[in-house]
Amino acid sequence: MSATRIAVLGAGFMGGTHARAYAGRDDVEIAAIYAHSPERAEPLAAEVGSRWVDDLGAILRDPSIEAVDICLPTTSHREAFDAALEAGKHVLLEKPIALTEADARSMVARAAESDRVVMIAHVLRFWPEYVEIKRIIESGELGRPLAGLAARRQPFPAWSKLFTQADLTGGAILDQMIHDYDAMNWMFGHPLSVAAAGMLNPRSDGYDQTQVLIRYEEASGLVDGGMMMPESYPFTTRMEVLCERGSIEHHFRAGGRSFEIGEPTNELTVYRNEGDPERITVEQTDAYENETAYFIECVRAGRPALRATPQDALAALRVALAATESAASGKAVVL
Repeated sequence: MSATRIAVLGAGFMGGTHARAYAGRDDVEIAAIYAHSPERAEPLAAEVGSRWVDDLGAILRDPSIEAVDICLPTTSHREAFDAALEAGKHVLLEKPIALTEADARSMVARAAESDRVVMIAHVLRFWPEYVEIKRIIESGELGRPLAGLAARRQPFPAWSKLFTQADLTGGAILDQMIHDYDAMNWMFGHPLSVAAAGMLNPRSDGYDQTQVLIRYEEASGLVDGGMMMPESYPFTTRMEVLCERGSIEHHFRAGGRSFEIGEPTNELTVYRNEGDPERITVEQTDAYENETAYFIECVRAGRPALRATPQDALAALRVALAATESAASGKAVVL
């Protein structure tokens, strides 16, 4: 079977991350890096053995390009997504799926009508420690999950000016913390209601430091985080799940202000009612390579991408939008 030809739309931080993940595969050819400007796109294209293209229409009209990986600003997601499916391309779309529920619902419906592989890049579903937490929960060895705590904290991002405009990103309460809403949904099921309290950031006019309480049928989840930490603060995440007969905790702290900087502290521990805490070691694979590999495998096998669906992405977005509404109103929001 010949290599799958894919175009990466966007040459920013995530576009580069996804492009480099594909570049290491023998069964993928990066046909193009699309961006309006060559400033970042040409160096990225040269690095991954591709070419810069500033005409999206030319990419979508090229029948040899089977798939697109959309890493454009969220405000451009629906337009690019719709155009790609109309052109018959398989689609991997960077999270969040959209900024509005109306756009997301339209995209979910369009994906359902299509015979193409459509996947939303919620990368924690491919992060080794989160995959192991999910496996332990599903094994039933600790009993039913009861409560979760997630944290995601960092200084204000330096890699994109978009973060200074919360109207274009949704602010940390949406763009950043949506990782953890999706992880909570993955662990606990369908969210029922959301209550949030947050702080508006004068640098972005968005809720960039927030606590979000999510209620599920048989559990609750608290997500704390944002991007208003001191400049010296290292990128830090936590995921803790309390079950009937024990708990699981994952603590990650990077060596610098962004997750890929320095040598991280990365610990996964299981605490049972009997015995000593057990430190779990999982194979350290790159989550973005895992994510893009799953997408390519689905494309090549002609099977749906069931691990990170548009419906999953819509559910996470609804939590984010409800959290924003709750933070502004001071009232809980029923989903």
